[in-house]
Amino acid sequence: MKVMHKDSKSEYSAPLFSRGVFLMQIFLNKYIYDKKTYILILISFLPLLTIGSIDRPRIDDFVELIGPDSIVGFLIMPLVSLILGVSAISDEKENKTISQLLARPVRREEILLSKWITIMIIGLIITFINSIILYLGFYLLLPGSISFFGNLLVLLGVYLSLGLWYVVYATIFLFIGVFLDKNAIGLGLAIAYFEAFFSQFIFGSGTEKSPFSVANHIYHITSEYFLKDYLSFTIANFDVFSSVLVCIGLILGFLALSAFTIRRKDFP
Repeated sequence: MKVMHKDSKSEYSAPLFSRGVFLMQIFLNKYIYDKKTYILILISFLPLLTIGSIDRPRIDDFVELIGPDSIVGFLIMPLVSLILGVSAISDEKENKTISQLLARPVRREEILLSKWITIMIIGLIITFINSIILYLGFYLLLPGSISFFGNLLVLLGVYLSLGLWYVVYATIFLFIGVFLDKNAIGLGLAIAYFEAFFSQFIFGSGTEKSPFSVANHIYHITSEYFLKDYLSFTIANFDVFSSVLVCIGLILGFLALSAFTIRRKDFP
């Protein structure tokens, strides 16, 4: 019995940090050579097709590009968070590489956490590139609309807002990818658009500031902390700190659910 106990400990003899870094190196290499990463960067050019219709463009119009009813808020961010979040584990299952990961002397929770950190790094880099493309496109295609150096704080605010959007939703979609063996992308799309449409009208009584909309809480935080001089957005009976708690609760809650699920799930 003592020998078995010693062997079981020796499986995890490497420091936790070293195991995590090792796993993230493996996962990062996959994303660097994955065509999905570059497709998600390319779709960030789509909003540039619409800015030509803006009359008398100002910096406020640039800020509106990240609004919940814009192409960025309605199409690009859902796609980035959905594809990276859902595919984090589901791709490993489909490619049959999950069994290779589980055969390593690491715990399932470590695999999940390393995957989550990896998709956070990749997603936030993509979001940063998307924000830069929007900013440069606005500056070059609409001369005089913004000051390149004078509005860098606005660019930072836009990036922080989109980054928060990504972190919250990608964590939710990560759970879907862990929980489902098939049709994870389809369910993720359904949730994204249910959140975008029906949470407003069914739970929000037709208003645009429903407390049941995750995007509204993110927009609430954005208007208070990231782009306070350019946005004014409130949610009835919710202060901004409550919206912060909602976002933190969603991130931690769905990460915990993912860990619980992957711990008990049988993989082929």
